Amino acid sequence: MEVKEFTYKAGDYSFSLLNRGCAITSICAPDRDGNIKNVTLPFTGAVENPDVILDVPMYYGLTVGRFANRIAGASFEIGGRKITFEKNDGPNLLHSGEKGLWSRIWNVRHMDDGFLCSIKVSEKDDGFPGDADIRVRFSLSADGVFRIHYSASCSESCPMNLTNHTYFNLTGDDSNDILSHEVQFNSSKTLGVGAGLIPDGRIVDVTGTAWDFRQPKIIGKEIDRPELESAGGYDHCMIIDRIGDASFGFTRFAKVYEPKTGRIMCAYTDLPAFHFYSGNFLNGGCGHGWRHGFCLETEFYPDCVNHPDFPSCIVNPGELFESTTVYHFHTDAPGSDKSEVLG
Repeated sequence: MEVKEFTYKAGDYSFSLLNRGCAITSICAPDRDGNIKNVTLPFTGAVENPDVILDVPMYYGLTVGRFANRIAGASFEIGGRKITFEKNDGPNLLHSGEKGLWSRIWNVRHMDDGFLCSIKVSEKDDGFPGDADIRVRFSLSADGVFRIHYSASCSESCPMNLTNHTYFNLTGDDSNDILSHEVQFNSSKTLGVGAGLIPDGRIVDVTGTAWDFRQPKIIGKEIDRPELESAGGYDHCMIIDRIGDASFGFTRFAKVYEPKTGRIMCAYTDLPAFHFYSGNFLNGGCGHGWRHGFCLETEFYPDCVNHPDFPSCIVNPGELFESTTVYHFHTDAPGSDKSEVLG
């Protein structure tokens, strides 16, 4: 099937995506002076050469599933069955492997406020239990609210951990790194990891560590601290703070500010966590350099299918999984902060 790119515009904002992997190729937003630029790192040339998505393993903008992030040993058990995959990240599975949703052609339908993308996959297609019907709606408002709504159902009990892997660079110039972006997270804990960045079961208080972004801090300030050495920078699951012991509930989890352009991005989700990645393995693929983009991938905990004490991502037959992630773009120009549009 032919790979196509689709574009939707709302006021000064616009976004584009591909039908392969539902890859976001642009989110265009104005700076404080009204200059409109793409604030993401896209796959380039994917319409002319669709295999670039398969050949450049950076997941630029892709919709990832059925299970985003890592599964230890590339296997898990469910309903007395052991499900095993081909390893693609050392001894582990990353982003569901080469047969994941990110590698497939989706159906794309125009909507009044964006696009509805849909796909049906079977166990034969991707190795996960049963048949799954998955829909992702991408929408954009003239206020700069970019919304991703996921929904999925399964014929058998199956993990469902969907995310989007867009790399952001709010300078609007992908020749710049992202180390001077100022970040604030609503997160007092991170998931402890061992070899291969696989969770080791610890919940780590961020106090006094490089992961502490509860007050605004530039990404580059502590990126070379010893606790980040094994990952080459930030590549960690941040647990979102909520009232009491709640793991779910729609809330703002991040605010990112780029001082040169005045662009601001506030991020919201109803999922338990997000993966903060500082582009440590970007190596020039599609022309994007080392640490020239960062990701905020909303998610269930990595490897939660092998940790019964983690919030569960299992969807059972007859259930409908739904989740929403929002990125709201505005600037520091007087009168431009419309954060209240999200309630």
